[in-house]
Amino acid sequence: MNLAMLPMWILSGIFFSATRFPKLIQPIVQALPLTAAIAALRGNMLQGMNLSQLGAPMAVLAAWLVVPFVISLRIFRWR
Repeated sequence: MNLAMLPMWILSGIFFSATRFPKLIQPIVQALPLTAAIAALRGNMLQGMNLSQLGAPMAVLAAWLVVPFVISLRIFRWR
């Protein structure tokens, strides 16, 4: 669990800004579900954005919800 969570905590912008990482890893940072969740929460709580204004972070979160679900349906079958 730590192998997956620790890099996400470091890269997602919880402790310091995620924009300070090199441009090379910015696509990876922006694709993390925790980065999208933090962006959506900050947008809503600090900037007063509503759900329709948070399309990009919500799309990333939806992709992280749907893609692993479909993969798990393919891999795990009841016999």
